[in-house]
Parts: sequence; C-alpha cells; structure tokens
Amino acid sequence: MSGRADAGTVQQARKTVEQIKRERNLGRTPISACANDLIRYTQEYQKDDYLLTGFPTDKLNPYRPKNTFQCLAL
Repeated sequence: MSGRADAGTVQQARKTVEQIKRERNLGRTPISACANDLIRYTQEYQKDDYLLTGFPTDKLNPYRPKNTFQCLAL
C-alpha cells in the first residue's frame, strides 16, 4: 500500500518540477511597466466607469434602492 502512495507522491513531485521549469522560462514584466499600463488603461476608460462618474439617470443604476409600497391603513 505504501508503494502506491510513494508512486503517487513521486508523480506529483515530477509534475511540480515540470511546472516550475515552465514558469522559469516565462518572460517577466517589471512592476513599473505594469503600473504604467494600469494607470493608462484606467485613465482611458475613466469616462465609462460608473463608479467614478456615476449614472446619468437614477433609472440606469441597478443598485438604487427599490421603491417599496407600504399600506399603513388597516
């Protein structure tokens, strides 16, 4: 039984080593370049972001409080 468990462990370790080898060869982008891209992207699409600009009308806001009808007369 332990031979089976050892074989599974070895196979899992081999998969891990292969994955690490693949990741080692990936090109890395400096964080400064990624940050600049993110800033440029957010500035470009700022006008379309409802969290920054708000909704043009209240009816377009899916998060507006729903009107609830309450009958107070019994």
